[in-house]
Amino acid sequence: MKSAGILFVLIPICFILFSCRETKVKEEKLPDEMEQTILKMAQSYFSPLSDPDLKNMSPERKKMTGLGKKLFYDKILSGEQKINCASCHDIKNYGAGKLPVSKGNKDQLGFRNPPSIINAYMQYSQNWDAKYKNVEDQLIAMIFSKTEMGMTDTLELLNRLSKDPLYVKAFSEAFPGSNPSITLQTLKQAVGSFLRTLTSPSRFDVFLKGDTDALTSKEKTGLKSFMENGCVPCHSSPLVGGSMAQKFAVFGYYWDFTNSKTRDKGRYELTKNPADEYIFKVPQLRNIEKTYPYFHDGSVETLEEAIRIMGLTEAKPATE
Repeated sequence: MKSAGILFVLIPICFILFSCRETKVKEEKLPDEMEQTILKMAQSYFSPLSDPDLKNMSPERKKMTGLGKKLFYDKILSGEQKINCASCHDIKNYGAGKLPVSKGNKDQLGFRNPPSIINAYMQYSQNWDAKYKNVEDQLIAMIFSKTEMGMTDTLELLNRLSKDPLYVKAFSEAFPGSNPSITLQTLKQAVGSFLRTLTSPSRFDVFLKGDTDALTSKEKTGLKSFMENGCVPCHSSPLVGGSMAQKFAVFGYYWDFTNSKTRDKGRYELTKNPADEYIFKVPQLRNIEKTYPYFHDGSVETLEEAIRIMGLTEAKPATE
């Protein structure tokens, strides 16, 4: 990727990958043939998102989802009852935090940047090291993580919930066939049901469905450059990423470009396999304008700088 030359045409497409309900943008159009070419190319790499069908959700599922939302915002799930899931994944901040790393249950700093929880359930795995298969498994791991929510043990967690009359009633209504109704499994199902309603369709999806007027000419030009200059091998799929893990950086070491203060070996920290050194899950680019700071350690503050760095780290150095 020739980062200096395409930086300012890539940025516009990144800006439209956040939830925006306006579907028409008036502007002088590109030639029809070019617009159709861009559309067909985009449709070959990306698929549109849709809003969750909340109206047709069953009464039982609605109760489960409502319970999951309450749990997501309740500090009862953390050891010292100081933080909740939203402390690191604030829906008002597009499901992410605004700090490079978040504070845990005892105000300790985490190790990696908390990615957005919006659309997360559609990714092939969870966490920067792709450790967890789904959002439910990640939820339980974060609740009991000493560096995250710091819950001491399963018994303490279930006892807290069982002593709350409102939760006893809510769990029994959401899981009438479960006895007892308050278990780790039903907790996972409830919060997972809520998380699976968090999607962020935008004007980009209206465009993918065939309405070429949904994006500005500048955005379509940026999309064309994005697709033609080496970004889509990693950043394709409905989420424009989130479907694989890759080495960062391909050439050199990432801290030489990001000025990171830590040395994180990615999946190697989990597997201890030398082949996994500096392998990280490729992040989704949905909502990317709003989910700064960037990279696994939150070391880069602006989208422009993140794009510039990716251009440098993914491009093979010129040979003499």
